[in-house]
Amino acid sequence: MRIRFFLTCSIAFIILMSGCARQWIDTAGLADVSGEAGLRWGIPERAMMEGTGNVLRVISGASLGADEALEMAAGGQGRIIYSSEIAAGAEASAAYRVQFLSTQGTGRIYISALDEQGTALASAGWIFTGILPPQSQAYKWLDVRYQANYVGDWVSFRINLHEFLLKHLPPEVISRASRYRFSIETGQGQHALVTQVTLFSDLSRIIRLKPVETVLKAKQGDVFSVNALLENTSNRSISNVKLDLIEPFGFGIISDGVSQQITELQPGEKRTVSWQVKAQRPDAVNLHKPWLLRFKADGYELPPEIAVYVQDIRPGRIFYVMTEDLEPIDSAGYPVKWGNANGWIDPEELTLQMAGKSEALNRLAERYGAKWTHYTAFPALRAAEWAAEKSSSGKWQEAVRTVQESIRQQANRGHEYSIHLHMDYDPKLPGNVLSYNSGTDGIWANHLRHGWAHSIAQEGDFSDPFSRAGSLFSYQAMADELSAGSPLGQLITARVGSFDFGHGSDSEALSTRAYLKAGLWGSSDADGNAGGITSGAYGREIYLAKPDDINTPAENIRETGLVEFRPTPRDFIMYDSQKAAELNRRADEGVAFFTEQKAVKPGVHGIIGFTHAMFIMGDGDWRTLQGGQFAAIEEHLLHLKTKYADTGIITFGTANDLVKAYLDYYSPAPVALYGIRKSVNAWYSEYEVQILGRDIPFDSARPQQVRVKYPLYLRDSAYRIAILKNGAEVFSAFGVPTRDNDIVFTIDDKNASYSMKVYHSRTILTMIELWRTAKGKIFSK
Repeated sequence: MRIRFFLTCSIAFIILMSGCARQWIDTAGLADVSGEAGLRWGIPERAMMEGTGNVLRVISGASLGADEALEMAAGGQGRIIYSSEIAAGAEASAAYRVQFLSTQGTGRIYISALDEQGTALASAGWIFTGILPPQSQAYKWLDVRYQANYVGDWVSFRINLHEFLLKHLPPEVISRASRYRFSIETGQGQHALVTQVTLFSDLSRIIRLKPVETVLKAKQGDVFSVNALLENTSNRSISNVKLDLIEPFGFGIISDGVSQQITELQPGEKRTVSWQVKAQRPDAVNLHKPWLLRFKADGYELPPEIAVYVQDIRPGRIFYVMTEDLEPIDSAGYPVKWGNANGWIDPEELTLQMAGKSEALNRLAERYGAKWTHYTAFPALRAAEWAAEKSSSGKWQEAVRTVQESIRQQANRGHEYSIHLHMDYDPKLPGNVLSYNSGTDGIWANHLRHGWAHSIAQEGDFSDPFSRAGSLFSYQAMADELSAGSPLGQLITARVGSFDFGHGSDSEALSTRAYLKAGLWGSSDADGNAGGITSGAYGREIYLAKPDDINTPAENIRETGLVEFRPTPRDFIMYDSQKAAELNRRADEGVAFFTEQKAVKPGVHGIIGFTHAMFIMGDGDWRTLQGGQFAAIEEHLLHLKTKYADTGIITFGTANDLVKAYLDYYSPAPVALYGIRKSVNAWYSEYEVQILGRDIPFDSARPQQVRVKYPLYLRDSAYRIAILKNGAEVFSAFGVPTRDNDIVFTIDDKNASYSMKVYHSRTILTMIELWRTAKGKIFSK
């Protein structure tokens, strides 16, 4: 109590002290920093001024997007030209960034070809403002003049001067050039800001690098040489060239980082250069395409590339995953009496179907080392809470407590209870209808709105519970809290109601972004979102999807979305209707497909079953929890354990386990997730941090930045997050809650143990938010 009182008083004191201050933030004003800064810009040597009233100085300011700039302010009758020169040749290039501040006066950028005496032979360039001069053999002007006074902005280019002049001036003129001059001109009151004028030799224009072999094959872990023939194609000597190998995105091939330093290369000279590289990741990670190695000279990319195929000879893993949709049903109007069929869902149906049946299935699985993934209709629990407010029986309150406690206890045993959004049950969603019948003590919803995307159109954010991101946050937070003690750690998979993920690139991209905001990496809705069959043949059961199309595997690892996983095979494993022999046959088919010579093929594979717990019937009526399909499932699990699990061919796991393993093998970048909760008290909760990306290197020489979510249910109370490395704090963030409920930190040791402490207190967070609000009001005055 003393600590809490002290912290509260401290924050209140900060608020009071902040109220005495007044601060103005100047973002537009420019300050003169000339003096020695002028030497960096080559003033006065590189500048020419005519007339009166000219101002040429170095300035700084927050709005420049650079540390400093050259201000070229021409007087009303004045003129300023700022120039840089470089030796003529195919490699002569320039990079510049300029902004003209008026529609009037002279504003030009141009390039001139100079002879050996420094006389301009011809010029070509752009007229941004002012009179367009006449065209001639010696002058070529491109008209890019501003037509309105609200369109001006920075002009930023990287250009090869030689190619530009050849395009606009006679070749015989360019052949006589000894040097090229790049100039910026202002006149008659025009002002310009210049943040960059860099002239450089782009060696990719004059040297040729030809790989000795354009296609290479290696095994994962191999170290080998990459050789290329370097040639100087120009008529002059080249000195001090630095050649580097560009590693492909995704860490498929890594080099030793050593540059090849060429002291001098004579005209026409050829020389072999070599790099040592390692086949770090199989090309399966690159979507079964070869890794492409490229090169650069003095930082500029060269055209050739080498395709490297990398085979993984390590055995893979087959996950056997049992999934089901955990939701209530009354079954009136259905051919099978899965409930009491009176037309209303009552507390007994909710309790038995969402707690009784799931626990019975879990007990069966645990006998053989398996786990269930229950995609849980958490909106139905909200509907049950709503019914509890209407009912006087007390049964709804008891049903809610029973199901919640069941989820909590069963999650602690390693079963997955992830979200399954049947939004028709949400009592507050606009457009929904939810009815309570006191006669039966039952509820009913509009099951024609049994999905997600069709009921919620906007992406939104966590503050809007009726947006896609907000609805995921609302229910994922509920799942996170009930599963807080789970050994699975962060829950990263979901299945939406009726597979209604959204159909079409715009809607699917929106949903994918919302999933990732909520910390969800895996979905099981492919093809179902378009009204198709969600199952897939073996070999097509799991993939990284496009960011705007969950039905299609990504084509480029730079552009990926969620991990999609499907029930298998196409005629899929269905626990509620198939006998043990049929379940066994389908699973045997998967093992045969994923193995070769009794070894699992490289990679991560899934044999994935599907059902609804409410559909699984015992020997008696809908309340019976033994015999019938329960017995068939048990016989099937015994077959899997004795034939495959005990021999290490398959791994029993949840969908969470499968997707984590898939990301660990295939993700193009490291993925950080919070893992098991290590400790919890009144002030903080500490979690392991899992870094996925088994073959991605990170150490002091190759640090990587990762983004990790913290539990969504702590969002409303978290005020500080710390990252610990081997128990020592290495990062701390007070700016929580963050927009997307995550923080970014650096990992630099593959062998280190990382953890995350989330400090949480609603009282402290409220005081901090009050302070922020007060501070914002003060500083805005």
